Amino acid sequence: MKKNYLIFLLASMVIIFGSNFFVEEDVSQEKSSTNNNSIESNSEYQVSEDTLVVIEDIPEISDAFQNESIKFSTPMFDGKISKVGGYIFDVKLKKYSDSPNSNNPTRIMQTGEFISNTIIKAKDLGIPKKINFNYNNSIINLVTGTKQFDLTSKFGSVTIQKSFMFNSDSYGIEQQIVVYNKSNSNLVFRVFEESVGQVDAAEHNVMGYFLDEDMEKVDSPPSETEKIIGNIDWYGFSKKYFLASNILSKTDEKTLKYSKYSKSSIRSVLSYKTINLMPGASYTTSSTIFLGPKDPDVLEKFGKNFATAHDLGWFGWLAGPLEKLLKMSYGFVNNYGIAIIFITLLIRIIFLPLTIKSMMSMKKMQSKMALMKPKLDAVKEQYKDDKTTQNSEIMKLYSKEGVNPLSSLSGCLPMLVQIPVFVALYNVLLYSLDLRHSEFLWITDLSSPEMLFDIPGTGIPFRVLPLVMGISWFLTQKLTPPNPGADEFQTKIFQYMPIMFTVMFWGLPSGLILYWTISNVISIFQQLYINKKFEKMQGA
Repeated sequence: MKKNYLIFLLASMVIIFGSNFFVEEDVSQEKSSTNNNSIESNSEYQVSEDTLVVIEDIPEISDAFQNESIKFSTPMFDGKISKVGGYIFDVKLKKYSDSPNSNNPTRIMQTGEFISNTIIKAKDLGIPKKINFNYNNSIINLVTGTKQFDLTSKFGSVTIQKSFMFNSDSYGIEQQIVVYNKSNSNLVFRVFEESVGQVDAAEHNVMGYFLDEDMEKVDSPPSETEKIIGNIDWYGFSKKYFLASNILSKTDEKTLKYSKYSKSSIRSVLSYKTINLMPGASYTTSSTIFLGPKDPDVLEKFGKNFATAHDLGWFGWLAGPLEKLLKMSYGFVNNYGIAIIFITLLIRIIFLPLTIKSMMSMKKMQSKMALMKPKLDAVKEQYKDDKTTQNSEIMKLYSKEGVNPLSSLSGCLPMLVQIPVFVALYNVLLYSLDLRHSEFLWITDLSSPEMLFDIPGTGIPFRVLPLVMGISWFLTQKLTPPNPGADEFQTKIFQYMPIMFTVMFWGLPSGLILYWTISNVISIFQQLYINKKFEKMQGA
């Protein structure tokens, strides 16, 4: 009995210690596998380093992609959700008309454009690229409050749900993609979101995205597929005044690939990390689909650096305050044409001391050069066949007369300081949503070229404001004597500038031309003041 007890005791100890060894080894191997194949994990799923599916494996969109759809309507917009993929398309904004004299809502997604088509690729599970969703209602009509709409699709023990949460007073639609694994084994899959939009620099149609700390724009289809990897806050397609974008909730690394889809459109595919989903668990990714105006006040409410979608160029830090000043001015005068005139006057008054200094400096230089002109002409005639000697003698003459020809550049410096302000205001007047369909006198839309009538037999539209701008430019030049040292070519260019700029500005928005015209009129009075002041100085 004692012998049997001793054998039992020894065998038990071997089993206990042996089992601990094998269990520890298995746990160690599992931890090692987890560390090697995932970057993060929780109790339900692991995020794997394995890409599983590359975007090139996803087939291109077929011609018969749009079929049965669900219509949605809120106080903000109307649109459609496709039964295939659950993408959004054919969106119209109710609070914005397509023309000044029309009540038709403006369309921000043209034929062939859509956002957030859901694609899921899974290992050992045949989920088709075109996911056919089931739904209860074919019409979503929201008057007030919020309403959720669900699309579902099942593939064996796996359920895919795409939910939309509509808010009656928001241009954002909260979107969720949920994958439920009701099987007895792990589900390895990857989620993709596909979008197509038009790009055309001339029409201000671009694809944009915010990566890390910068907003990037793509205004033409790339020749080759481009790949972006990083913490992407948002991406989407924008027109001049409106935007269809996907604002992403997750702050982890994502991949955005975009390629040429047609001559004037881009196909983008956003992808998340490959997921290893445990049995009985679920995985959710969420975002906000924004369908609305590029109004800074509206964009800022969505966070995620979304306000940068309203791009005002290199001098955006200056253009932003100018745009707010324009809105404030409108609040007092209740007309954006008068507000533009007010801001133009204000800017010219602020820069008046610098402008007068610059104009006086140039006037003095012109006067000195006029006195030297006979001597300069004599030197040029004497050494007309020897340019090297001619230039040397001219420099000697400048030195003898105490004239520095480069000093005229110092008179330009005060003008250079004003350039950032003028460029910033130019972008504000070009991209400000507030000017859209705003009237002023005979102008029906300050954001568009003036339209009165076509010149008979030419098809060219007749416009008053560009002509007034050209005449004001011509009068400014007449009051500004040309530089006596300028050659004949420079003089000719100077004379034809009013005509050149009139032609260049003929098709620009009326708000911009109004600003330039008022600026020219102010320049006329400034030049008259400088001429009179200089005459008094010469008399003294």
